[in-house]
Amino acid sequence: MSQNLASQTPSTNGAASADNQAVQIALRLRASERSDRAIVCNVSAVQAGSGIVLIDFGFIEQQAIEEVTRARRAGLQNSDSIDGRLECRIAMGLGDIAQLARQLQQVLTAASQQHALARDEMSTAMAPGPDASLQ
Repeated sequence: MSQNLASQTPSTNGAASADNQAVQIALRLRASERSDRAIVCNVSAVQAGSGIVLIDFGFIEQQAIEEVTRARRAGLQNSDSIDGRLECRIAMGLGDIAQLARQLQQVLTAASQQHALARDEMSTAMAPGPDASLQ
């Protein structure tokens, strides 16, 4: 895992100094107590406060989602809410949220490129070769 670290010290004219560029370093996070346990979630919610952002990760059973969907379609569901289980709440500063957003964008970009490459390889593999004849 690596982390980009940047100092945000403004210079005398209010702009960030050229000496304060992002630096990438290796980062090792060590587990404490049960923090190495993977948390499974399928829903998230983000709430902004004054300088802090709360991110809630939760889990809703797939069966509950399907039951509510069926009831709504049948006109039997009056409630606009569903209960889930809060698995984890994280509070982060705005700068840390910006860094997280950059990291997530990198992951999404890489996944998109891998998906496009796999799709291209599949279409190439399924295309008839130059020596093939169609009948």
